[in-house]
Amino acid sequence: MARLRYRVEGEGPKVVLLNGLFQRLESWDPVVPLLRGYTLLRYDMRGQGESEAPEGLYTPKVHAQDLLALLQELGWEEAFLVGLSNGGIVALQAALMAPTRFRGLVLACTTPYLDPALRAKVESWLHALRAGGTLLRLRVALPWVYGARFLNAHPGLLGEEGLRALQAQAPTEAAQERLLLGFLGLKDLRPALKGLGLPALVLYGEEDLLFPRPYALALAEALGARLQALPTGHAAPLEDPRAFAQAVRSFLEGVYA
Repeated sequence: MARLRYRVEGEGPKVVLLNGLFQRLESWDPVVPLLRGYTLLRYDMRGQGESEAPEGLYTPKVHAQDLLALLQELGWEEAFLVGLSNGGIVALQAALMAPTRFRGLVLACTTPYLDPALRAKVESWLHALRAGGTLLRLRVALPWVYGARFLNAHPGLLGEEGLRALQAQAPTEAAQERLLLGFLGLKDLRPALKGLGLPALVLYGEEDLLFPRPYALALAEALGARLQALPTGHAAPLEDPRAFAQAVRSFLEGVYA
């Protein structure tokens, strides 16, 4: 297990918030106040934020092993998993590895498989990173990550100052490459998911260009899960934290009802 920076806050049923590919645990700041009544664990995965960035590829299985080790260290015998994008894939992998450890899954803006179209999108980020570093990777990625409504309402995000601020928060370029290559190693999880049997909610952004609805639908069908749309792009918890948190709370309360 890599050394991971984490934060635990709140009281109530235990919920783990799993970051997207390049995010820090602070990316959940808009959502955390809206999930009162739960004990929330959020952390920087290996290669993210202030966590360790060892050699090797950061595949979903490696991330899932880190998560299970962290839960063991904290003494958490069960929890809900709420994962965004790559965090959703990590949640799926962890649930397949240790299904009895988890009460249910909320999987947002994610996919259980890679097809040539999705692979090409993510590979473009890798090529941009190698050609022009983090700044070029951000210029290429952001129009895929955020929905049109959010970008039009926050034009400064795409300006030089906004890009520089995001660049300062990004993982090292070596870690970004390991994260991307690890993601691109995703195997098709759909056959294994059909027997998982955990309560699950699949969320997708109506404006998500990166992982549009067909990927969410395939995931929901594999899990036998409910599918729900959000009025966002790919970065749902940042674009509309209230709608995201409301969907999560509704699911969690339904499992406990």
